[in-house]
Amino acid sequence: MARKTTKLAAVNRVLTNIGQAPTTSLIDGNPLVEMAEVVLSEVNVAVQSEGWVFNTEYAYPFIPDLEGCILIPDNVLSLDSNGRTNSFLVIRSGKLYDKAAHSYTFEGTQKLDVTWLFDFEDLPEAAREYITIRAGNVFAGRSVGSSEAVAFGQREEVMSRATLMEYDTQQGDYSIFNTNDGYTQYNSYNPINALRGY
Repeated sequence: MARKTTKLAAVNRVLTNIGQAPTTSLIDGNPLVEMAEVVLSEVNVAVQSEGWVFNTEYAYPFIPDLEGCILIPDNVLSLDSNGRTNSFLVIRSGKLYDKAAHSYTFEGTQKLDVTWLFDFEDLPEAAREYITIRAGNVFAGRSVGSSEAVAFGQREEVMSRATLMEYDTQQGDYSIFNTNDGYTQYNSYNPINALRGY
């Protein structure tokens, strides 16, 4: 029976990409195992930073504390007001900062689009697979400097990314009609709506 990729299994695949024997534990003190785990973590952050359907939420409410500050959780990779306010909001010192008002203080709830960072084992299998293969290629390049090992895994990496993008497309149900721009463009080119004056 097929099982989802665990972090240990992912690290072992990264190790075997350079012909290294697998490990039974992530805390065995082997420098190569530790390096493989670090690379897997780096790639996990890099891939999730792109923003996918599984780690993006829209209009997520951030509520100010009693002093009017909004503390941002450590697992927030990025956020965007997406035109909901005239403010230019960024993360500074772990708090939400308004660059337009030059202030950390907010009067009400701020609804922001958020890209979250999740643990490896909380990701869908398509994401785990892509992250593992990409980490294996990065690890091979760093640890042995083998362009042959990296080149061998590049085709596999491209295929796994395509699988992840297919997953994201199916789960996201994306459409040009889900955005104001798409709706406006559709109406501007629709002759029936043009006759109706839309």
